[in-house]
Amino acid sequence: MLKYIAVSIIGLGQIGGSLGLALKSKSLKGRYHITGIERKKDALNTALKIKAVDDASSSLQSAKNADIVVICTPVDTIASIYKELVKIVRQSAIITDTGSVKYQIEKEIIAFAKNRNYASFVGSHPVAGKEKNGILSADAKMFKDAKVIITTLSKKVEKKEMVVVRMWKDTGADVVAMSAKKHDELVALTSHVPHVIAFLLNKIYQKTNKKNPQIGMLTAGSFKGITRVAVSSVDMWAPIFVTNSKNVGRYLTELIGELVLFKKNLRDKQKIKKEILNTQK
Repeated sequence: MLKYIAVSIIGLGQIGGSLGLALKSKSLKGRYHITGIERKKDALNTALKIKAVDDASSSLQSAKNADIVVICTPVDTIASIYKELVKIVRQSAIITDTGSVKYQIEKEIIAFAKNRNYASFVGSHPVAGKEKNGILSADAKMFKDAKVIITTLSKKVEKKEMVVVRMWKDTGADVVAMSAKKHDELVALTSHVPHVIAFLLNKIYQKTNKKNPQIGMLTAGSFKGITRVAVSSVDMWAPIFVTNSKNVGRYLTELIGELVLFKKNLRDKQKIKKEILNTQK
């Protein structure tokens, strides 16, 4: 009988909880043993209750025998947690993460681990999630058919990296290799800027609602769709914007330019039609 793969998940929010549920699915037949590590007792208790983890702990020491450690915490904590973990885990362990910013994290970890025999780090980002927060929004099918970006794959795939690739594939995900720098450039437009727009539109809505409460009757599919993620966790998103500020700022500058031009043409139907058609090419 094959030995199970010991996975420690640090941070039992939506993504960490979903990963635990996915790896504990019946189809995997006990391939993984999951230890959940989280400071919040309620999250630990819930993780045990919904069977997202086999064991629960509030201490990083509980990861000492892990084959894979997955850091599912805000992006500004990932590098520091890695630095603590390498004092605890076996050298053969693989440490990975789920952060939606990769370059700065990878850069800091590489500099820290240079010329040291520490556990390897493989950056990963599951492009998945819901607007709700916390482990109660965890879903065993969260990663099914979703893309997971692996950003530290060598030209020749190493065994250590394949362990992480296999784990994500076992969740039903499609794994794609990409450089950390390119990932951060692209995800700024596809994820980070849309969240900025959602937050700011919702801010304007809240201000308007105080003066005109009837606005609530006029919020249908388009507004709800574009502001769906406006309730996302501030503890998660503030660090993302700061860590990827260069790329986010560049796209915001481009967007502001487009908004200024659109506003300038608002009284000219033909120009506005042209602007709209240009977005549909």
